[in-house]
Amino acid sequence: MIRGVIVMNDRGKPRLVKFYEFQPAEKQQELIRSIYRVLCSRAENVSNFVKVDSLFGPDVRLVYKTYATLYFVFIFDSSENELAMLDLMQGMSNPLFDMNFYSHFIELLHN
Repeated sequence: MIRGVIVMNDRGKPRLVKFYEFQPAEKQQELIRSIYRVLCSRAENVSNFVKVDSLFGPDVRLVYKTYATLYFVFIFDSSENELAMLDLMQGMSNPLFDMNFYSHFIELLHN
C-alpha cells in the first residue's frame, strides 16, 4: 500500500504532500524534515530505495528520484513492488517535464 507521496525542492520545501493515512500537520512536517535529512545525506552512487522503519514502522520503504531541483518521494509498505513504485514515479513526473511546461514549472518552484 502506498503510504504517501511527497514532492519537495532541493531545499526541503514541500511542493506536494499527500499521506494516505491520517497524520497531524505537526507530524507531517516532522516526517518531511526527517525524509529531507535522509535524502540529503545519501551519496549519489547509492540505491534510490531506503528503509524508513524508524520513521514509519516496520516494512516501510521509500523510493525517491531527483529531477532538476525536485525530489519525488513515494512511501510504501512491503506489499508493493519497489520497481513498480519507481515506474509509477517516472510516469507521474514525465508530464511535468514536457518541454513546453518545464520552464513555467521551474519558475513556480523558485517563487
